[in-house]
Amino acid sequence: MGEGGVGEAAPLAAIFGKVYAARRPWRLAVAGAATGGGLEHVDPYLTRRTVALEVNLSFLAVARQRHMRLGSSLELLCASVEQADPGAEQFELVHAPLALERADVRVAIPRMASWLSPGGALTVVLHLPGGPAPPESPHPPVRALAAATRLVPPAALRRLAAESGLEERRAFVVPLPSGRRLFAALYERPTSGPEGGWRVLS
Repeated sequence: MGEGGVGEAAPLAAIFGKVYAARRPWRLAVAGAATGGGLEHVDPYLTRRTVALEVNLSFLAVARQRHMRLGSSLELLCASVEQADPGAEQFELVHAPLALERADVRVAIPRMASWLSPGGALTVVLHLPGGPAPPESPHPPVRALAAATRLVPPAALRRLAAESGLEERRAFVVPLPSGRRLFAALYERPTSGPEGGWRVLS
């Protein structure tokens, strides 16, 4: 619900923009894409496939209208992280902004890890406890999502990521104007063997 939260849209988009610029993925999946905040950073000439996952169909309609410039490179998939099937093609970057707070993390993290190519990265953004409660939205779909939200402890995220074969590369806290805080972390799927996964023949 980053887009429904007061003061969250810009920080969430900024986090994604920095990650995207650093990883420069050919293939990208965004879990919990909402109305497409942050996708303005995507370069369709660099990223040939962007899959946006979101359970709310009306949010996806807004995302399509906001990012018409991405054309056929943007694929919209109305599904939860636990049930989504983005196809056999692997991704260099999977980004999950607040998506795990509406998911079964024990299922979602291994699934997203399986979508990564060797050397690919999973980035996750979570709310941290504390700070003032967010104001209630006047929009019923946003209120329904808020009611289904559960905080995910960073320690649990780290444990599940490690169990899924991912290595934490970076983690940091982002303070929000509202007084709340976000936790952001980047996990990487190691390449298998030397030379980026290629087996060296003697």
